[in-house]
Amino acid sequence: MIAKDLLVNDIVALRTSDIGEEVLSMMHLYHVRHLPIVNDKQLLGLISESDIVMNDMKESIGSYGLSLFKPYCFEKDHIFDVMGQVARFNLTLIPVIDEKSQFLGVITLEKLL
Repeated sequence: MIAKDLLVNDIVALRTSDIGEEVLSMMHLYHVRHLPIVNDKQLLGLISESDIVMNDMKESIGSYGLSLFKPYCFEKDHIFDVMGQVARFNLTLIPVIDEKSQFLGVITLEKLL
């Protein structure tokens, strides 16, 4: 099984203009601690719950001055490679990109299990 086969379609990517409070609500709704930030199909990185609560939750996440970490997997990566990335970074989801580095979606920890 490869990463492309595990994509979750109901989790939407964030934009830098999204407000911290709204992002936290989305995280709680999806039961995740991370969400991807995307700009025109380009993955900018992941934001975590702790990134948000350490900043003004009424501001847009683009104003946080985050040093976003950018774990990801490619659409053709084997499920074991995806699991390794998730475990290495202690993630609740991982973004998936194609060979042109365009964002395709995410795989949640729940989907992996």
